[in-house]
Amino acid sequence: MLRQPKSSAPNDKALQAMQASLADIAAESWRFDLALQRVVKRMDVMEAERFLRQYGYFYDQVRAALEKADMVCVDLTGQPYDPGMAAQAMNLDAFDEDEPLIVTRTIEPVILHGGRVMKTGMVMVGRAETGNEA
Repeated sequence: MLRQPKSSAPNDKALQAMQASLADIAAESWRFDLALQRVVKRMDVMEAERFLRQYGYFYDQVRAALEKADMVCVDLTGQPYDPGMAAQAMNLDAFDEDEPLIVTRTIEPVILHGGRVMKTGMVMVGRAETGNEA
């Protein structure tokens, strides 16, 4: 009896796991970028430029992988904050419920897949008129 070869195409569960892993890598690279930006301020200029170029290459590779998978990272910085947006505001409790707010910093981006939210983000918000975080 001949056996059918196993398909090398991933099944739905495996594909979803790969997409989730790619979303996690993208979010973590975003967080790493935030940390790197703080660290390079303390380095000498030549060393900082070298690290930023190396990271830039890495992040370009992550963006290319996201694009191939029809995924994108969304930076919400500067957007008016809406409680219905696909991001958790880490400091929302510091403001009144009816106070107009803007996103002052994206800590973790929203990850979209095919235009749909795959992973929610994390942000810091501030008063719309001043942009100050509480």
